[in-house]
Amino acid sequence: MFRTLAMLRSLQSAHHTLEDARTTIQQACDYRWLKAELPHGAITATDIALPDGTPGLAITLAYPATPERRRGGRWPDDPAERERCRVEGTHACRAAGAPAYRTLESLSQGLAHGAVSVLTEAARFRYLLDRQALRLTWRRVEGLDPTLARRLGRRLAHGKTSGGGDGIFLLEIKVPGRAEPPLDGAWLDRRVDRYRRIRPGPAGR
Repeated sequence: MFRTLAMLRSLQSAHHTLEDARTTIQQACDYRWLKAELPHGAITATDIALPDGTPGLAITLAYPATPERRRGGRWPDDPAERERCRVEGTHACRAAGAPAYRTLESLSQGLAHGAVSVLTEAARFRYLLDRQALRLTWRRVEGLDPTLARRLGRRLAHGKTSGGGDGIFLLEIKVPGRAEPPLDGAWLDRRVDRYRRIRPGPAGR
C-alpha cells in the first residue's frame, strides 16, 4: 500500500501529500462506483448543456431515501422543504450510498488496480466535479412524473414500498456528448475522456 502511495506521489508531483493521495483515491473510488451504478439509470434529458457550454445528456439514478441516507445529508424533516434542497458533487455520491475510504487500511480497495489507473479515474471524476455534473435531490414517489417513474423501474418501486424508505433520492449525472449509449462504464469512460481532451482543465491538473 505504501509503495502505491509513493507511486502516486511520484506520478503527480514531489509535493503530493498523504492527504492528496487519500483525496485522489477517494475520487477514483467514487468514479468506479458511478460506473457500476450507471446500468441502473435512465436517460432523462438529451439536450442539456454543462455549465461550460458542453452539450450533454442527463442520466438519473434512483435510491430509496432510507433514514440512514437522510441523516447523512441532514435533510429537513418537512417534505416541502426537503424537495427544495439538493446536494452536489462528491457529497451527492456519498448521500446516495457511495462508500467512503477514509483510513489507510480502507484505502486498499482503491489501490487494487494500481496507481496509474487510480490517477486516470480520479481525473475523470474531477472532470465531472468541475462541470457541476452530479446532483442529488429528494422527491415524494407519488409526485414524480409518470414517464420518469416508469424509466426508473424497480428501484423506484422499492423506495415506495420498502420498510424504512421515505421517498426517493434522485442522483442526476450530466454526461458530455449527445450520443445515446448502452448505459455502462465503458461508455462513460469514452464520453468523459473525449471531452476532457477537447476542454482540458487548468494547468497542473
